[in-house]
Amino acid sequence: MAALRINILSNYAGQAWMALMGVVFVPLYIRILGIEAFGLIGLMLSIQALSMVLDLGMGGAMNRELSRRIHDADAAHTLRDLVRTFEWLVWPIAALVAVLIWLASNPLSNHWLHPEHLSHAETAHATAIMGLAVALQWPSSFYANGLSGLERQPVLNLINAVFATLRGAGVLAVLYWVSPTISAFMWWYAAMGACQSLVSAATLWRVLPPGPQRRAVFCAEELHATKRFAGGLVAIMVLAVMVTQLDRVVISAVLPLAELGYFSLAMSVAAGMGRMIQPMFNALYPRYSRLVSLNQQESLTHLYHLSNQCLAAVVAAVAAMLMIFGRDVLYLWTGDATTASRLALTLSILVAGTALNGMMNLPYALQLAYGWTRLAVSTNLMALVLGIPFCIWAVEHHGIVGAAYLWFTINLGFVMIGIPLMHRRLLRGELVRWYVADMLPPVIAAAMLALLAAWLLPALSRSLQGIVQLALVSGATLISAAMAAPLVRQHLTEWLVSRR
Repeated sequence: MAALRINILSNYAGQAWMALMGVVFVPLYIRILGIEAFGLIGLMLSIQALSMVLDLGMGGAMNRELSRRIHDADAAHTLRDLVRTFEWLVWPIAALVAVLIWLASNPLSNHWLHPEHLSHAETAHATAIMGLAVALQWPSSFYANGLSGLERQPVLNLINAVFATLRGAGVLAVLYWVSPTISAFMWWYAAMGACQSLVSAATLWRVLPPGPQRRAVFCAEELHATKRFAGGLVAIMVLAVMVTQLDRVVISAVLPLAELGYFSLAMSVAAGMGRMIQPMFNALYPRYSRLVSLNQQESLTHLYHLSNQCLAAVVAAVAAMLMIFGRDVLYLWTGDATTASRLALTLSILVAGTALNGMMNLPYALQLAYGWTRLAVSTNLMALVLGIPFCIWAVEHHGIVGAAYLWFTINLGFVMIGIPLMHRRLLRGELVRWYVADMLPPVIAAAMLALLAAWLLPALSRSLQGIVQLALVSGATLISAAMAAPLVRQHLTEWLVSRR
């Protein structure tokens, strides 16, 4: 449990730093490049997510296999061949990503995007470089899955934090002293993506246990052994990416490019909250997989509820603050009161959807630990089929607010339908406890304290005092949510007693 605690804490530290690097410089990017160019940055993030469908389930399958085999003396010697086998596919696919985006750059610029200040030539050139940036960073997620499967989260987060800093802060030097253009931005991202992928690869190979007295080789049997699970992951990933990127695709086709920039701005904040969710998944998915493989049902059930309560406390506290103090957060961040007021409702809806999505993360990790992918495929397919017409109608009639409602509605359906279906098969009899003990108490406690603070405090000023007030309320909200979760409260009490 101590190692798991270290992994979770290192994940939170790394994700918090990456979230900071992802949002703190955004106002400067917009000031230097303009809102349309920032819309292209949002498009790059969407293409980056879409490119993950070409992973073919290799990252997730490798994560699961490494976590299962590393503790099996009879199978540990196969790990290097497993990594080498997938590696022979990863890099050619990365090259394919670059070529596909380069070929699509002119059609995207001329027939899909609607720039008003950037020329079509500038937009096409930036999109072509964007393809290289996406492709060069793409392999790093594969190696990150390997390090996560080996439960080497501290070193993984160190790598991620270093390159997040180099990307976020380093590009400002390029924009100020080399060229204040979107193309220069993309070139820097491409260089940092290449470096991150190479460093991640070298680190994974260094921490792998020694194999046979020969070089690691491509092994077709490894592909055959993991093809069913990997195939399920591919289907999930394709559908999930289509669902999560549907709003931005429709916005980019229907509304001016500037609207995509505003939506990307709100999504940057909501995605920052999402970074508070991913650390739990990254640490617990390998541990769930190990407990399932060892058939330790009692330990798995206890860890499932404890981890869900920990996650619920974090999600509820962050979501309550961003939903209730959304306008203040946007104003503190951007310094633009008009933009803050305009995006406050959109941000609140996006955050609510992201919070619901976060609650699904650990149940999804449990499904993957059992190798069960059919439920996630089915629910994502239903969300996509129903979401396409809803999104087109909502964006045409309500703009970016309508797109935000799509994200909320989809995730509400996942929580209300997907969770009961899962518990009919896995950890049967634990459904009511998940809703009533794991989720509701932290959500109610966080919402009540945040609402009370909003009622007592005046509008936050854009000053050090405003930041301190927001930080204090956030800390109090997190503490109240954590203390409302029964197992979290029990563990904190036991820890305090042991300290005495």
